[in-house]
Amino acid sequence: PIRRMIVDRMITSSTQIPEAWTTVEADVTNLVLLRQRLKSYFSDLKTMNVTYMPFIVNAVAESLAAHPLVNSTWGGDSIILKRNINIGVATSTPEGLVVPVVHRPRPMNILALSQVIDDLVTRARSGQLKVPEVQGGTFTVNNTGALGSIYGKALINHPQAAILNTETIVKRPVVVNDSIAIR
Repeated sequence: PIRRMIVDRMITSSTQIPEAWTTVEADVTNLVLLRQRLKSYFSDLKTMNVTYMPFIVNAVAESLAAHPLVNSTWGGDSIILKRNINIGVATSTPEGLVVPVVHRPRPMNILALSQVIDDLVTRARSGQLKVPEVQGGTFTVNNTGALGSIYGKALINHPQAAILNTETIVKRPVVVNDSIAIR
């Protein structure tokens, strides 16, 4: 039932949602440094590996709270604003794409988000999710960067209004304070 629901939503998304998308490059140097520090800390505590996903989910949750119109669905003839913020995390599994949902990520901290996401992704990859764990998403995050992608376009998870696609973090020469730096 989970696979059927995801396939149905993808077909609906690709045939019924108008496409409007943009690409923005972000300097995440400070995020990389923060994650490095937290990885060492969590490693000392013998907890899970910290990925970038909890940071992204946290930023998206805060952004959706600040911009509630994006945390909505299309109801056929009206926009339905959602009170709860529930973020889907697109996950590659041996059977294909599955989107488990982090329900109410606010006000979870990075450690709590790491634990919830790690649990959902692990169970998604072993086929152990329950239907409610893939329902109720109001926004989806898709990290094709984990597969090495540097540029991509994701399908919106119908009936959601938007999706965030993140890509591989790469070092680039950029201008910082009128000097060229590697970021």
